[in-house]
Amino acid sequence: MSALSKNPWVYVLKSRKLGITTIIAAVNFWSALFTPNFCVLVLAHTDSAAKAIFKIYMRFYTNLPPFLKFQKKLLNKHELEFEHGGYIVAGTSGSESARGATFHALHFSEFSQYENIDAIIASAMSTAGKNPRVALETTANGLNQAFNIWNDNNGYQKVFISWLDAEDAKEKKKPEWMPKEVKGLQTRYKLTQEQVNWAVDTYLTRCAANWNTFLQEYPPEAHLAFISSGRKFFNVTFPQSKPKPGYIMYEKPKRYRAYAIGVDTASGSEHGDFSSFVVVDCTDKKKPEIVSTFYQHVAPAEFTQRVLKEAKLYKALVCVESNSYGLSVIEGLVAAEYGDLYRRTKYDRVTKRWTENIGFSTNKATRSILLSKLQEYVAKGWLPIVDETLKSEINSFVFNKSGKPTAETGKHDDMIMATALALTAMDQVEPEREVKRRRAPRTVQEMLQFEMQTGKLYKKSGDMFPQEDNPFDKEHGSAPMTAITR
Repeated sequence: MSALSKNPWVYVLKSRKLGITTIIAAVNFWSALFTPNFCVLVLAHTDSAAKAIFKIYMRFYTNLPPFLKFQKKLLNKHELEFEHGGYIVAGTSGSESARGATFHALHFSEFSQYENIDAIIASAMSTAGKNPRVALETTANGLNQAFNIWNDNNGYQKVFISWLDAEDAKEKKKPEWMPKEVKGLQTRYKLTQEQVNWAVDTYLTRCAANWNTFLQEYPPEAHLAFISSGRKFFNVTFPQSKPKPGYIMYEKPKRYRAYAIGVDTASGSEHGDFSSFVVVDCTDKKKPEIVSTFYQHVAPAEFTQRVLKEAKLYKALVCVESNSYGLSVIEGLVAAEYGDLYRRTKYDRVTKRWTENIGFSTNKATRSILLSKLQEYVAKGWLPIVDETLKSEINSFVFNKSGKPTAETGKHDDMIMATALALTAMDQVEPEREVKRRRAPRTVQEMLQFEMQTGKLYKKSGDMFPQEDNPFDKEHGSAPMTAITR
């Protein structure tokens, strides 16, 4: 494999049945055979796959001429060791195969199928010697960490091998009918008749006439492999986005704008979820904008103070997820006499009365409501995604095997939930009322500021800023502005 000679780290994204595993195995076997103490680690996603790969190595050894069949020190179903120290071991991604040796070549086979890709690769790499040779090879399996590694600038030489490049992806027998999907491939990629025959047969038999399965297993282009297999919840992707813990202000609060905050609270554990809030400008509910975010491991008590400070700064309505640690935030806001809180009515079947509760209680039904709204706003471009942490979480938010939208294993959805809560809070924000809460314009400059920020023509103070509805005037001791008309 020429790629391995140019760069010791290579990532091969491929169609099935191309013999890539065999090629990588051949390179590694040659090194272990002729280099004393050269150790090779092969990790597969299942034990049967590991055994199958090890059989490839044994086939190489069996077919060697007698003078190259060096003496074996160890041989079992997973290990081959020569007397000179050359060593090959094949195991599963969750096994202890990588323990006890220093490896000079690592082969991660079908690594997109691993349960926790980042952790498994990191664990295996910790056993590597100086300047190891690393080969990642896989077919696509959704927009998981394998997708992120493919798009990141991480030192791997990226190699995509399509079935279009395979010599045996040909069939002489013509199909009885032509699926429209294959006809589209024929036109776009100028397929030969034998390639068309193969594609039709493969589509109908190996892929059970499922076009997404065909594109995943036999992609003509790399991006089609990931998109077709992704099962992503959101319809957008942000390549190379990574979480950025901390506080970010994208836009300072403006006097005549209306704001809402979504709050998702965690325990504060260093290895747990992140406490997050997202502030949106919802003056125009059809085009909300993210103006500040917070994403950090922090204790609930400290997080409460951060939320309170931000709420006062933006004079925003606060929507807190009331499950678990969120209750402590609600209690803290109530104790601080911050009254602009999201409230949800609920029917009590016991008392047969409607009750009002502070915060948003998330369950199976309400979670779907939260996420569906955010999904719509992202899909239609109504909410510009400016935050890198939110972008990163959107990339890794997928449907699991049960059909539930959730973060991939090892990833988080805290910023997603905070954003969804902010959009939900927006429903209870009345921009006109919020404008009235602000101090009425006193000067021509402030009047122009009002019109630029709200997009509305300033009216008489008695109409837009009635004195009894304007506590800010009382707070600042100001007199109502003389009516200005146009």
